[in-house]
Amino acid sequence: MAMSETSRTPLPHAAPRGFLAAAASQHGGLITAFFLMALIVPFLGSYWIKNFTSMIAVAIAAQGVALLHARLGFVSLAGIAMMGVGGWFGLRLAHATGLPFEIVLVLAALCTGAAGVLLGLPALKHRGLIYALITLMFAAGFHVVVSSIGFPDGGSGFWGRIDGSAERPLMARPAIAASDLAYFLYALAIAAAAFTATHIVTKSAVGRAWAMIRAGDAVAHAAGVRIGVARAKAFGLAGALAGVGGCLLAGSIGQLDGRSFDPVQSLLLYGLVIIAGPWSLAAALIAGFLYRVFPAILDSWGVDGDIAITIFGLALIHAIVSAPRGIAGQLHDLTSAIQNRFSGVDR
Repeated sequence: MAMSETSRTPLPHAAPRGFLAAAASQHGGLITAFFLMALIVPFLGSYWIKNFTSMIAVAIAAQGVALLHARLGFVSLAGIAMMGVGGWFGLRLAHATGLPFEIVLVLAALCTGAAGVLLGLPALKHRGLIYALITLMFAAGFHVVVSSIGFPDGGSGFWGRIDGSAERPLMARPAIAASDLAYFLYALAIAAAAFTATHIVTKSAVGRAWAMIRAGDAVAHAAGVRIGVARAKAFGLAGALAGVGGCLLAGSIGQLDGRSFDPVQSLLLYGLVIIAGPWSLAAALIAGFLYRVFPAILDSWGVDGDIAITIFGLALIHAIVSAPRGIAGQLHDLTSAIQNRFSGVDR
């Protein structure tokens, strides 16, 4: 679908003005968020520790969705489905091999990254609505398969399923993170490493190639960028991040249920990334909070958690119409205004 390009209306995949300056100042906020979670969540009780652990897993996958949107302008509606792929590989490898959790995590990330590259192949010819529909169809297909077959649970054969009503073992956690609290801190450390690695990649030559592609294929060709290879790296990284998130989620719960990977959930995750602000380093963390913790907060207040969908819908309209940088951008502007007010700077 063609869009007119004017100086006042940026393309959806073009970075808003001031992005680099905003991103530089958001490192501190992201570090503060991780520090506060590590400090506060342990005192909230088992229920909230589990919710925040799930939030961390989703946030890692959301980072991949945000990367594809912000860096290349692609709409991926398979974020939760790719988490399911990572969880499938993690469960299958853990039950079949008994390898240490860290090795299983890396292998699951690599396998899901390869799946991400395969899912990105249509992007060589299609983008926009067509590619979004392709990813949504993948999410729907994955949901049908895992709902009918199920996730691996220690059985034999390719699918790794136990027949009958025999007891199904849980996925083994790392030896240093056997308890729920230890596992939350472990997941938090993995998330910090994943966010750091993603930031390093986006600032490297690969990230610069993505910037050229975002500016236009002609610009990228003129700069000598191999567009297909650069896009494949983006889809591979996004898939690997989803794989890490899915494997962490499987380790947290011990088992996975195919019904949790409804394609609507992938649609929801993309919408939350837009609401959070995909240009921000903290967008994925905000999206994970909105996806997993916010509905739990509503439930604890006696409010139907499904009302969150209505709230998210209104927030998405607000983000599209008047807040293209999302919650993270608005928080940055508010913080800057407060700092300027107290420093006596007149904007």
